[in-house]
Amino acid sequence: MMPLWVGPVARYMATGLVTTLALAVVSIAVSVVLGTLLGALLVLPSRAVRLAVRCYVEIWRGLPIIVTLFFIFFVLPVIGLRFDTFVAAAIGLCLWGSANVAEVVRGAVQSVPRGQADAAAALGFPWRQRMRYVVFPQAVRRAVPPLVGLVVNLTQQTSLATVIGVLDLLQASQRSIERLTLSSGATHAVPILGAVLVVYFVICLPLTSLSRRLERSLQRA
Repeated sequence: MMPLWVGPVARYMATGLVTTLALAVVSIAVSVVLGTLLGALLVLPSRAVRLAVRCYVEIWRGLPIIVTLFFIFFVLPVIGLRFDTFVAAAIGLCLWGSANVAEVVRGAVQSVPRGQADAAAALGFPWRQRMRYVVFPQAVRRAVPPLVGLVVNLTQQTSLATVIGVLDLLQASQRSIERLTLSSGATHAVPILGAVLVVYFVICLPLTSLSRRLERSLQRA
């Protein structure tokens, strides 16, 4: 027979799971779109543009995500910029994610053999068309495996949102443990945190498997 505490805890954690998934989807979507644009800017001929984007990338890649979250949620209100916990967490994750996506895209573009672009130039293609029709299509295939791995990492990093009070899966599990401890004296921490572990594993395992398959297919190509 299922213990009485399981049903309420499961429903409460399901609410946290919905928040976790929503935060992951928003962070991944914005990071991929913004990071791809920034990565394209990193290979522009303009040195000034590359330098500005490089500063953005190095700052947000270099800072721990938890520091960025604290800065956005606790420091920015001092200058009048206030965000609720979900928005603050999404902004922090998007800053980190877009910076890393930009670096992946830059590396993928620069990994395309230079002879490809030179051949297109010899055929009279201007720089923009060389990038659009020759370099970027090849770079996409090279960028996909590390991007999938980054998506997994970003999904896992959503658990850090709990430090600023986001009611995600981890926060819901912690509150459930605290409530059970106060009401019954038993934490039930092992099954609750075990369930959290299983949920993250189920979410991330297909993505990590996909990343490995894409890497192997790229090596065979």
